This record gives sequence, C-alpha cells and structure tokens, in this order.
Amino acid sequence: MKRLNVLITSLGIVLCLLGAPAGAADQKTFIMGYDPTGPTCHLGQYAVLVKGFFAEEGLRVRGIAALDNRTAFAEGRSHRLWVKTDAGLTEADFGYFDTDQLHHMVAGNVDYYIVDGNHFGCWSVMVAPDAPIQSAADLKGKTIEILPYAVEPFLLHGHMWLHHWLKAPGLDAPQEITLTTLPWEALPSLNDYVAEGFKTGKFDAVAVGEPRPSLLEDKHIARRLVTQNDTTYNNEFCCLTVIKRAIVDNDPDTAAKIARAFRHAREWAGQHPREAVLAAQAGGYYAAAVPVEASVKAVKSLGFDHQLDVAQALERAFETRIESGAIKTDKTPQELVRLYYRKLE
Repeated sequence: MKRLNVLITSLGIVLCLLGAPAGAADQKTFIMGYDPTGPTCHLGQYAVLVKGFFAEEGLRVRGIAALDNRTAFAEGRSHRLWVKTDAGLTEADFGYFDTDQLHHMVAGNVDYYIVDGNHFGCWSVMVAPDAPIQSAADLKGKTIEILPYAVEPFLLHGHMWLHHWLKAPGLDAPQEITLTTLPWEALPSLNDYVAEGFKTGKFDAVAVGEPRPSLLEDKHIARRLVTQNDTTYNNEFCCLTVIKRAIVDNDPDTAAKIARAFRHAREWAGQHPREAVLAAQAGGYYAAAVPVEASVKAVKSLGFDHQLDVAQALERAFETRIESGAIKTDKTPQELVRLYYRKLE
C-alpha cells in the first residue's frame, strides 16, 4: 500500500508539471539593482518593485541593493549595477545608470544598453539662509563643498557643476570656483556638518541631491541657490534605465517588457507623487524621516511622467561631456547614441 501511495503521489506531481503553463516551472528570475540609500529621484524605480509593474508584464524579478559608489570603486567596478548574491558579486540584469557615468560606457566598461530615461536633475547648490549670495554669479571666488561620491572617480557631478550646470554671466566656474569634497564620515550627520561649515566659513555653499536639500531646508539650515534643473530640465536625463546587452540582443521581447514596466512605474510616480513617496517609505526604500510634502514637491520637479526623446537627450548629454573634456572620443554624439542606446516599444 505504501508503494502504491508513493507511485500515485509521484504520478500526480508529474501530471501537475505536464499540465502547468509552458515555462512556468523554469521561469527566469531577473535581478534588478537598486539604490538602497533612498534618493528621491529613484522613487520611480522603487515603485516598480512595490507596485507590481513587473508582475503585470509577466516577469519575475528580485530586487537587490546595488553596491555603493565607494565599494564599487574599491572592487574595481566601473558602475554601480553590481550586486551581492549567494553566488558572489555579479552584475544585475537591469537597473539604473547615472548619466554622469557615460564616460565609463564610452570607455567600453559597461555591458548594458540604455533603453530609457528616468528623470531630470535632482541636485541643488545650497547656501546659508542669511548668506548674501543671491545668484550663481555671486559664487565667483567662493568654495562649494560637494558629496564625496559625486566626484571622480565615482561620478562627474562635480565636474559638470563647474563646466555646465553653473553657467552664468560673468562667471567662469571652472576657474573661479573652488570645489572641495566633504569627508565620508560626515554623511550620517550632514545637517550638523553643513550648519557648522556655514558658521565657521569653511565653505560658502554645498551641492547635494534630493532628499538632502529638502532636509536642509526643513531644518532651516540652508536655502536653494540654483538647481541642476535650471540648466538641464526638459533637456537632459539625470539617470537612465539600462538592460544587459545579452538580454536586449537575444530576447528583445523580454527586454521590451522590462523597459515598459519601468516606464509605467515612472509615469505612475509622476502622476501620484504623494502615493509614490508613501509607498517607498512603507517598503523601506525611502527614509521615514524625510518630509513627505517636501518630497512630493521634489517629485513634481523631476518630471517622471514627462515625455522626452531619449535619443536627443542622450545626444546632448554626450555633447556636453565631450565639450567639457569628461569624455574622450573620436566619435560624434550621434554615433555614440547609435552604439549605446536601443529604443524598445
């Protein structure tokens, strides 16, 4: 009788497998790399994980925290889409890519295609509330302190502030502004560090990305002087969606589903900013201490649901970085777009 029961059970398992939808038993689980530090500009990517947009496309996805810039560099990696799994350090199948890492892509160190844009600029230059500085031109001869991961060899944010984002009449930012980096150990208590720096005159301004500007404003420690969007809004994406080249080349239908899920999540976040903030906080991706209303305002400024020709935006991004010397190449911006961008419907 025991043998008969085992036989019946085994037969039932086989029949269940045979009757299952094709591919259900061996459906691939894709790995998405995400930024665990919770920047406001990544709310669209947190939404894709917490709101079921991948499932709507029939995809099974596991979100894994990507390496931080400092660790990635220490590990000899040229981008942040490396994640740690049980099998060790591996590249995620898809995720986000900072526009200020395009120089690594042109250098041939990034095995992904750009498939979409995510949002516009999220960085601001902040000054003390009572500072006499009223415009970018007033920064002439001043010192700006920037976050340590926003400069080379990690990102080109510092470079681009000086060469592109701080353009103003009467100001030659690369020659007339001193850019310094704050110490890594100051990050956990940034508000206190900035307040003390303004008080002692260590620096005149700080360059930070959301939600840090909102936190500094909320505590009346600093006010915004100029934002990245003053230069790049509706012109250049700050962050991009990328997918492994092998997936795009060998399984374009799946790649299109991935891109579509990201796009729908981004658009949803733009159209429902408060819900996006609360969902990201509930999911543990966005700090509960960040003011909700300030975050909602920031999300609206990032243009998640704004439609922009990605190829044209990338062409401008390549052009500005070539002009500033950040990207060394004998190819035109148009040629670079053809090499590294794939439009997926």
